Formats: sequence, structure tokens, C-alpha cells
Amino acid sequence: MSEVKKGLSRRSFLKGTGAALAGAALGGKFATQGIFAPNVVRAQAEVVLAVQEFVHDILRQVLPQFEEDTGFTVTLEGGPVSGNDMLTKYSTAFASGSSPIDLFSDADDSSPTFMRAGWLEPLNDVIPQETWDDFPPSMQPHIDGFLSIEGERYRIPHEFAVGYFFTRKDWLDEKGIASPTSWDEVIEIGKMFTDPATGVWGTTDGLVKPALLSVYVQYLTAQAGGTLFDFDEGTGVALQFLYDMMHTHKIFPEDALNQDYTAQNELYMADKVAFMRQWPYFQGVAEGNTEWYADEKVVIELPPAGPAGSKSWIGGWGWSIPKFAPNMEGAKALIQFLTSKEIAPILAAQQGFLLTPRYSILEAMPQDDPLVQAMAFYAENDVFAPRAFHPRVAEAQTVVDDMASLFLTNQASLADVLKQGKQLIEDLNE
Repeated sequence: MSEVKKGLSRRSFLKGTGAALAGAALGGKFATQGIFAPNVVRAQAEVVLAVQEFVHDILRQVLPQFEEDTGFTVTLEGGPVSGNDMLTKYSTAFASGSSPIDLFSDADDSSPTFMRAGWLEPLNDVIPQETWDDFPPSMQPHIDGFLSIEGERYRIPHEFAVGYFFTRKDWLDEKGIASPTSWDEVIEIGKMFTDPATGVWGTTDGLVKPALLSVYVQYLTAQAGGTLFDFDEGTGVALQFLYDMMHTHKIFPEDALNQDYTAQNELYMADKVAFMRQWPYFQGVAEGNTEWYADEKVVIELPPAGPAGSKSWIGGWGWSIPKFAPNMEGAKALIQFLTSKEIAPILAAQQGFLLTPRYSILEAMPQDDPLVQAMAFYAENDVFAPRAFHPRVAEAQTVVDDMASLFLTNQASLADVLKQGKQLIEDLNE
């Protein structure tokens, strides 16, 4: 068994090495020199940064240094937690040629729309080439598809997320059974724990529309050897398997289709779920709940294998600047600060949502950090699957959401949703 499977925890790191790293950086050379050279124009002007609220406290640890170095002040605004919500919140303003924010955390499923509409500021001249070279070559197809148009980049990742498989190791140990290695074993073992009377379930995920349902379907589709937006045989296998987990074996919560990631996390930390696919940020959420989290309680393991193996698709979030940012100078300075080799590792060490596999970040982080080890572990086992790309990805995901929902709620047959879904995707392509 890999070391990743032995109850690894970042708690000791965050209290020791991580704190020392942050203290040295913020109280050492950068306090006297600043990350920016003296030629940066100092101006008392507000920079509005929109990012998910669960990382605000982490950012507040470094932002005072930015403000001291540049003279700008930073206001944090809560950002949407899905690409669809991102489109809803900002499209109207961007379409009118205005923006309420200067910099924001943008998602894979929203940035292609923003890019193609001409609503984002190009970053090739903002982010130095050495920073782009800091990403491994394996990320280049993702950068080319979800972050770029004809070589011009419009978003720089601050997170390159993998759907990790979180397991209640303590539950398995109590029963003296090994972790599941296939989805058939997830069903078999999940039944051992499922008890609707007490609200305990074998597995769960955020399946609420929009977007979250399609995320899980893509997860299963990759393992089935299909391509999500093709509505091919692999998509059919994935949908049928999810249906069986929900309706035949009943190891999913009864209200799973109304469950977002927050509800999913809360259910898991309420000791109600054995297995969960979730993004890396959950490690920080779990460890932040000190009354619940303990070493050897929750571990990251390889995804259970489907017909095409243990595939887990990759995606992420990154920093983008609206074309209409009121404080363009401040936005560019802040994005340079947050992605610098000095600051990015500090942020990544404390929140998985701010971890992306840049060489400089991974090298700066403790090698016993579970997220670093998990990333290496997944890479060694070749479980990374590229995310399905579509130029109108948010709309394509909506098609998947709608078709999957019809099938899972017994409103249409599998054959019908595959046929209709394929036609709707073809219509988007025209």
C-alpha cells in the first residue's frame, strides 16, 4: 500500500514548517525589499479580488505584504463556487463593457466563454514566460484548451485539481476489510455501511445542477473509457452505473441530486458516508475541523477502477483579469504577486485550492504533505485523464446535466438520453 494510504495529515506541517515558511517570507527579505522592484508605481487605490470565501483567511496572511510593497489596498469579495454561477454573476456586467472586480478566480467551465467573448485581459505580457515554463509539459494541452486562444493566455492556474477518492479508513479497519479497488467493490463494501434509517451511505458526491452532476458523470465516463460530450458507449456505461448505485443498490443518499459540495462535505464530516470523490481542497476543510479530523481517519486513495481503469480527470481554477477592470494596474500587480515563486508556495501549503503542480511550488512544499504525495501517487499510477473540452463547455455541461437528470429521475430511457444528448451537442457545434 502506498504511503498516501496511511492516514497522512498536513496538521503537523501547517503548525510547523508551513508557519515557518510563511513567517520567513513575509517577515524576512520581502518585508525589506518587497516582491516588486522599487520602480513599481505606488498609488493608494483599491484592488477588488473575487475568490471563494474559504480561502480568504489564507490570502489575508500575505496581502498586507502586497499592500506594503505596492501601495494598493485589496478588498476581498466572495466568488462563485462553480463556473456556471460565475457566468451568471459576471456575464451581464462584462457584456456591457464594465466590471465590478479587478481580478477573480475563474473556472475551466467559464473561462472559455469569457475568452471567446473578448472579456478577459491577455496575460502573455503580464505573466513572465519563466512562470509558464514552471508548469510541467503534461499541463500544456489543458493550458492550450481552457486557458488560451491561438497562443494568447487569459488565465493562469492557481489550482490544478484532481478528483481524489477519500476513504474512511477507520471504518474499514473496524471491519477488517481492505479499501475498494473497483466500483463493484465500492458497491459491495458500500452496502455494508449503508443504513437509510440512520442516514448512513456507502458513497456520495455533489450532484446538484448546474454543472456538479456533469462533473461526476465525467469522472465515471473517464473510467468507462468514454468521452463525455460524445454521448458514446462510455457515457452510457457511466450513467447506468450511477443509476444502479442510486436506485438498485441504494448506496447514494436519497437526496443526492440536490446536494452541492458543501452539503457533501458536511454529510461526510457528520460520519454519514464511507467513500467520497472530492477535490483536493477537502483535505484542508477536514483538517480545519479539529474536533472531527484525526490521523488515520480519512485517507486519499486511488480511484476505484472502471472498465478503462482508475481514471480521474483533471481541471481547475485560475486567476483572470476582466478586460474592463477598473484598476488594471493594480490587478496586474496583484496577479504577479499571487503567482510569484515566493508567495504561491505559501498559499498552496495551506489550502489545496491554491495548489497547482508548478515545479517551484512542489519543490517548496514538504514532501510529506498528503496533497503533494497524492499528486505524485496519482501520477505514478497514470490515473490522470484530460478533461473533455468543448468551446462552449458550460453549455455542453448543461446538456450532460439535463440528460443525466432525466435518466436518473426515470423520466427518459438511457437510449433516449444518449440520442438526444448527442443531437444537442451537435447543435452546439454548428
